[in-house]
Order: sequence, then structure tokens, then C-alpha cells
Amino acid sequence: MRVLLVDDDEDDQQAFSEALQKINPAVEVVQARDSRELFLHLERDAGFNIIFMDINLPVDDGKKCLAEIKSKDPLKHIPVIMYTVSSDEKDIEYSYNSGAHYYIVKPYAHINFIEALKRVFATDWTVTQPIPQKEHFVINLAFT
Repeated sequence: MRVLLVDDDEDDQQAFSEALQKINPAVEVVQARDSRELFLHLERDAGFNIIFMDINLPVDDGKKCLAEIKSKDPLKHIPVIMYTVSSDEKDIEYSYNSGAHYYIVKPYAHINFIEALKRVFATDWTVTQPIPQKEHFVINLAFT
């Protein structure tokens, strides 16, 4: 399984990789720091099973990138998980309506981060998955 993580924060990249390593060490994580790197990776190889994307990115934000991914035939099949500190209802609504599969509010505690990723990776992303019902779309363990 291949994951593309799009996040400009090195600490968050490291936390993501460490948490995912504990859940499934066989997952390959490729990292991009901004929208330019994201689309360079996707132009070279669209064979990612899933994309985790921060909303607050330099150059183009994650919402714009989500819309662009979902508008391109060779890319729109790739599930996108919005992965951000924002719990703003407008961001959540936009992400859901734009075709994201989940919306994770970045947890502060590492154990909660692992739990959030466990929820996502309980799904088999090697096969096409429907977008969940809205009541299951947000994973927010930020303060639990």
C-alpha cells in the first residue's frame, strides 16, 4: 500500500510516519510539502492508494488541491483524507462536498493520533471505497 502525505510541517510529517509505522509497517509513505510537490508526485505516478492532505499548505491550500484532484479523470479515484488542525464547519462541509473520504482533526496526543489512523486504516484502501455517511466523515480525537 502506498500513501502520499501532503503536509508542510516536518513535525507533523514525522508524527504521521511514526504512528503509521506502529499500525502497519508495510505501508510506504511518500511526502510532499506543498501543492507543487503533490502534483509532481501525481504526474510521475498516480499509483497511490490514498492521499492525506493538510488544508493549510503553502502555494495552493489543501481545499484547492482536493478540488483539482477530484476534477481530473486519472486522479479522481484516489481517496483523499483531509488532515488538519482546523475543525471549522466550513472546511468540513467543503471537504465533504468536494469528495474527500474522511476529515481528521490532528490530535495533540500521539496515542489519539494512532487511534485516528487506526480508524482510517481499518478500511481496505486497495479497493474502491464509497465516501462514508456525513455522520462518520469527521474523525476528531484532538481533545480526548
